[in-house]
Amino acid sequence: MAWTVGQTLQNGKYLIEKELGRERFGITYLARDEQGNEFVIKTLHEDKLKQLTPAEQDSLKSKFVDEARKLEGCKYPHIVKIHKTFIEGQLYCLAMEYIHGDSLANLVSRVFSEKEALGYIEQIGDALIKIHGKGLLHRNIKPANIRVRTNQSEAVLIDFDLAGEFDYPFIYRWQNEPFAPIELNSQKILTGACTDVYSLAATLYVLLTGKLPASALKRTEGKADLIPPKVINPHISKRVNHAIIKGMELDPTHRPQTMQEWLNLLGLRRSFAIALPKQPRWAVAVEILGVVGILAAVVSTNINVLGFLERHILPPSEKVMPFEENR
Repeated sequence: MAWTVGQTLQNGKYLIEKELGRERFGITYLARDEQGNEFVIKTLHEDKLKQLTPAEQDSLKSKFVDEARKLEGCKYPHIVKIHKTFIEGQLYCLAMEYIHGDSLANLVSRVFSEKEALGYIEQIGDALIKIHGKGLLHRNIKPANIRVRTNQSEAVLIDFDLAGEFDYPFIYRWQNEPFAPIELNSQKILTGACTDVYSLAATLYVLLTGKLPASALKRTEGKADLIPPKVINPHISKRVNHAIIKGMELDPTHRPQTMQEWLNLLGLRRSFAIALPKQPRWAVAVEILGVVGILAAVVSTNINVLGFLERHILPPSEKVMPFEENR
């Protein structure tokens, strides 16, 4: 049973305002807390839970909670922020930030320039590198699940397919979803970072062409082919065209195996490092003075050693000159 508008959770802490959407396992709602702050609350689909045995319910809940807690530890500007995990009745829930802005799905009514599209793809690729480093996959990347903050060029990845590894016959896979690779329609093919590579490549395809690519399922069945994006939009560079096609290979082993490998194909070659906390200016100045002091000591020691060698050990013919003179 879904929650209703006006229903409260956590003894009145959250007020449900409306349902935002449903995925394979979950439902998301817009809610407000007692201070009027907006949140997105995601929980498992109770009606589907009732169709499972107690053991299967426990397995699904366990996977949901495990991935939710891993996601909670992913603090990064381009990943939706998890504020709290909690239990409401028998349901596990996540309270997440509500991103004010529009999704790329709503913005894609126009064809993006290559520079603008790659800017968003780089941000989301960066976020996915962090996510994959936590042992997580998104499994549901598409323009509708990438939001751009209002009045900013900052993209944020939302709506993770938590507990996506849970399998049960009555739950459909992704069928003809144009952003889903073939392994999300199969119980035999393993998923990995290359799964998210396919979906992000398909997202870039749409941003640059304004057209949906043929689904992996139809391509596998021989019912459709992947039209190269450059055929639709001749302004796309050869490098980007090649990277999209490579990222959307049907066989997962033929795709780049990490997100960074695929970003490299796009020409986005910088390796993403974990951002260090900013230091106050006085601390930076102290560090600089410390380095200068060490260098001065090294130079002074070197000159003293050279003088000692010159005076006591080396013969005149092997006189050693200081740094600036010894060239």
